[in-house]
Amino acid sequence: MIVEGDTTLLIEGEAKVSVKGYAEVFGCRVEELFVERGKIVPLYVKEDSEVDVEGSYIAVKGSTIPRSWDELVERIESEGYRRIVLFGDTDSGKSSLATYLVNRLNGGKWVVDLDIGQADVAHPCAMGFGFTEGGVTSISQIKMVDGFFVGCVSPTGRESRCLKGVARIFKRLDGVKDYVVVDTTGWVKGRKAKAYKLAKIEIIDPDLIVCFGEVPYYLSDFETFRVDSFVLKKRSREVRCEIRSKIYERWLEGSETREFKVGDVRLENTTLFKGESVEFLEGVLDARVLYAEKGYDFLNVCVEEEVNVGVELIKALLDVYDVKDVCIFSIDQLKNLLVGLYNGRYLGCGLLKDIDVENRVIEVETPIKGDVKVVEFGEVKLENYREVAVRVP
Repeated sequence: MIVEGDTTLLIEGEAKVSVKGYAEVFGCRVEELFVERGKIVPLYVKEDSEVDVEGSYIAVKGSTIPRSWDELVERIESEGYRRIVLFGDTDSGKSSLATYLVNRLNGGKWVVDLDIGQADVAHPCAMGFGFTEGGVTSISQIKMVDGFFVGCVSPTGRESRCLKGVARIFKRLDGVKDYVVVDTTGWVKGRKAKAYKLAKIEIIDPDLIVCFGEVPYYLSDFETFRVDSFVLKKRSREVRCEIRSKIYERWLEGSETREFKVGDVRLENTTLFKGESVEFLEGVLDARVLYAEKGYDFLNVCVEEEVNVGVELIKALLDVYDVKDVCIFSIDQLKNLLVGLYNGRYLGCGLLKDIDVENRVIEVETPIKGDVKVVEFGEVKLENYREVAVRVP
């Protein structure tokens, strides 16, 4: 079909698009485009063009990019801001604005994706950052240079771990002269969210905080700029889960099973194999004990098959072994646990497949081919690429 210039096609995924003429998405010229399910992409046709769309769309006159976004670009360039934090609720348009900024701002841009729930640069459960000169229709096209594995999809209850990741990432970016555009989570309301966001901002030390809609009272001491949202439709919880599943599948594509011996690699975010082997009390559990260890403040007990353990028994074990934490688990419970792999930098993820407690060897299914020095345990396992919470030693 022929589309008149100065027209926007709001294309809802899943869809395929081809263009003969001039059209762009968030400031990036495109000839072919694939829109994933759950996303709505604005294809702005600048001049009369032939456009073929396989999927649903709505045509509107003019550009749907808010004027405030262009004003933001002008403000950043005129004031010489370099470190910019995007602040807003879930599905407010932070990733879309990040894409627009890296396409419109001149020079190199580092994009830091701290949204562990709807990750673009890294995968869900991880933070990531990468470099681009622009020319992207989504920040998911930016290759991850490094990152930090958190192991869960929400910062709630894991604030200290997330802040450790933010600090580590910005230590890596210390001294860079390029733009740094920071996409954050949508957890912005409430006392705990306020404390978390302020601690994060303290680490990042931004030149400008860009707020979608109302600027919250607790950002009054910072340089802020208000922008309008582009998002036309909120994504349901189910759609968000489906998007995460596809991202996991993409990051785990081409996986092979690898063996890692504890000692050759370091296990992190777990107490497993960090204690001394102990004899476990006989007859206490209705399952055969394969391995038990006691550490500084913990007791881990690996059993042959999953067993129900009452609160009173846990209290008794805490007292008998003089520890603060007891974890009784089976190997089957931990199968398909999401893990992060490092070798000086964050390499990517994998799935735990087996644990040989006698020889202290773990099997991980991962596409990572090179040397691995650290395997970090997450707090979810994947079943059909959907997260399931799991108790990890």
